[in-house]
Amino acid sequence: MKVLHLATIDLGGAYKAAVRISESMQKCGIDSEILIRTKVHDDTQAAEVFENAAKKFVSKSKNFVNLMLSQKDIISDYLGTDVSAHPLVQDADVLVLHWVNSFLSYRSVEKLLATGKTVIWVMHDMWTFTGGCHYDGYCGGYAHGCGKCPHIGSGKENDLSRRNFTRKAQVMKSGKMIFVGPSQWSVDCAGKSKITERQRIVRILNPVNRDVFYRRDTIPALKKKYRIPVDRKIILFGATQADNNKIKGMQYLDEALCGLSEKEYAVVIFGNQGSVHLTNDKLEVRCLGPVKQEEALAEIYSCADVFAAPSLQEAFGYTVSEALSCRVPVAAFAVGGIKDQVRHLENGYLAPAKDAQELLKGIRWCTDADNQTRIRQAALPDNDYQTIGKAYRALWSDR
Repeated sequence: MKVLHLATIDLGGAYKAAVRISESMQKCGIDSEILIRTKVHDDTQAAEVFENAAKKFVSKSKNFVNLMLSQKDIISDYLGTDVSAHPLVQDADVLVLHWVNSFLSYRSVEKLLATGKTVIWVMHDMWTFTGGCHYDGYCGGYAHGCGKCPHIGSGKENDLSRRNFTRKAQVMKSGKMIFVGPSQWSVDCAGKSKITERQRIVRILNPVNRDVFYRRDTIPALKKKYRIPVDRKIILFGATQADNNKIKGMQYLDEALCGLSEKEYAVVIFGNQGSVHLTNDKLEVRCLGPVKQEEALAEIYSCADVFAAPSLQEAFGYTVSEALSCRVPVAAFAVGGIKDQVRHLENGYLAPAKDAQELLKGIRWCTDADNQTRIRQAALPDNDYQTIGKAYRALWSDR
């Protein structure tokens, strides 16, 4: 069996998931490759779909038109690239779609379904089964076909979200597809949408490489290496846009941190491009910026006493998975894919969403010395490479 993964660009959490799912398949002896529209990093192993600059320009022009047709957070992909005749697509037995916005159009997906190959779509967010939003903010409009979209302040039934929804539903009627949700929450949400109606929807957690993400035992040396305080409990937080991506919940973590003493705690943040300013300005904050190397990231996790995950909606939560794999307890809101990984009062603490005081209680519980010892012995989520590779292989074996 030859498997080809399709993604837009070699950046972001969805691409990270695509790489790891591909690697988990390879671990199980499956021939698995990745095809992307845009390569940013020279060391990316994925193949690029375009052969010359002219074709790249045409694709970016199509993306510009798509953005012009979109409204705020409601993304339309009317124009895209037909990859059905690409040699790697032709040679593959199984096609796995990941985050393909601004790469594949609705029509492009129809053409892939028409090949008769097994097509799998991994739902890294909600876009696949909504009228165009990546996260709906709990509006629930996708359950009845969208329209009157709060993301664009629309009072019209037949607005952009409804038109997008109708077109996606038409695409799915043109063939059979397997939808994979990396959490029970994403599977349940997709099951409410007419876009995925009569299609197979399966839960498979995203994999984590436990040969990389494990707890290091040289903590003092690592703290010195990354200039992390050695005399306080470390609260770790990670997000690409910690200070302005509201869905990541930094505002609630900021509120929770107001209840902590600067003599006992310090905060380390990775992923954010700039500095982060807390309301509790007495707490020391160490901003590491983007961390590209996974080995370095695992070392940073190992320095933490607790990982804070205050996301308001999360299809999976890779930082949660990585932290747990490094035996770091997680204090989080009980939302989405986080609930598939964090077991309350076993390997972490689940607080009600938007409850900063409960999140604070969770941080304190996770950093308690007695709890830390017990947490280190807790079972890990069942998402190692071998387990997930076999789960994907079963999808087309059972077809």
